[in-house]
Amino acid sequence: MAADVPNTKLINFVDTPVSIQYSASGDAFIPLASPTQSILDVTGFRRVSILVGATKASSYELFMGKISGATLSNRFSQVIDQQIHTYEVVGPEINLNLRGPAKVKEKVQLWVYLRS
Repeated sequence: MAADVPNTKLINFVDTPVSIQYSASGDAFIPLASPTQSILDVTGFRRVSILVGATKASSYELFMGKISGATLSNRFSQVIDQQIHTYEVVGPEINLNLRGPAKVKEKVQLWVYLRS
């Protein structure tokens, strides 16, 4: 019988913090897919874990579902508390948004870990 080898992916902004700028409304989308793309395809993964380090943001929102093009997704809100939070993947795409002070720039350490 073949072993079930888990499919994993780590998005690591710990070693090199990500530079973000909050909008006038206090939103900052994290570029998970590439330096210019915040929507990440999570097809093939079953769980996503997130840890946000020191930041001026007070909370984050994880959007999961159909996000690119016409959007239909669910929002999971979480206060930033230096803890790992894990979610079941319930859609093909995710997007991570920090909520912080309007028009502020900062570098944030965080990681996102996907596994099947």
